[in-house]
Amino acid sequence: MLSPTVPRDLDAYRVQRHFADHRAMTAGTAIEYVPAGPRERAAFDRLLATGVIRQTSPAHYWFDLDRMGSARRRRLRNPKLPVAVALGVILAILAIWVLRS
Repeated sequence: MLSPTVPRDLDAYRVQRHFADHRAMTAGTAIEYVPAGPRERAAFDRLLATGVIRQTSPAHYWFDLDRMGSARRRRLRNPKLPVAVALGVILAILAIWVLRS
């Protein structure tokens, strides 16, 4: 079964691929871009909001690889959520064990 984020990731991949195919990786090589549909528009807007896609002039954009790498590293570096969930499960198990005694 596919996860719910797969279509979202696929749309973002399509937008990123478009910029890579046109070699729009610097401000000097920015291209004119209009998303093909509403899903690609949503993916494009997310990438634009995070700074991965950058605008040089109206309707001319480029793909910032440095920002893409830093955003990915930031997501992978944050272990707080899995640790918090594990501690919560351990505390719940201990509470049940103590209350049954």
